[in-house]
Amino acid sequence: MVVVTDRADDAALVVRARAELAGGSHAAFGELYRRHSGEVFRFVRKLSGDDALADDVVQDTFLRVLRSLERFDERRAFRPWLARIARNAAFDALRERQKLTGGRELSESAEPETGSRIGERVAGLEAAALARAALDDLPDEQRALLLQRHQLGLTQVELAESWQVSERTIRNRLNAAVKALTQALLARRVGGAL
Repeated sequence: MVVVTDRADDAALVVRARAELAGGSHAAFGELYRRHSGEVFRFVRKLSGDDALADDVVQDTFLRVLRSLERFDERRAFRPWLARIARNAAFDALRERQKLTGGRELSESAEPETGSRIGERVAGLEAAALARAALDDLPDEQRALLLQRHQLGLTQVELAESWQVSERTIRNRLNAAVKALTQALLARRVGGAL
């Protein structure tokens, strides 16, 4: 599910949150959290495959947002700014987990939607597992970029703003990520068929 909010509405909430925080209220910031925490959780959950890590990253992301609220330029879009903070918090958490575990663990995403017939269900589960495994094979940055584009629904303009690169660079990175995902899928299909 992609959450679409009005850029001006989010910017107005940021302005309100700044004013309220000075007076000790958190209502507007709470509204920003309510609007966007679910999409941050889903993004990190897909990126990491870990509900607990995703919960921690959501909290860390919004703490970072709270600390950085004064620096947010309300003429810009909130979602790309939030996406950059969430991505950085997720990468920090993944690096920390990698230090603790000595390697990356494969994700176990929620069961995909499937048809009611058993054959369709098995085929759907196998295809979803193959896609999840291929996505897990990608470097964290490519996986994050694809998830932000296709799960969060960020446009190329928003991605460019979030990643702080040009639209052309984002287009090139998306193309490279899709190519890498296709190669990972093909490699897994061939490897599974042997």
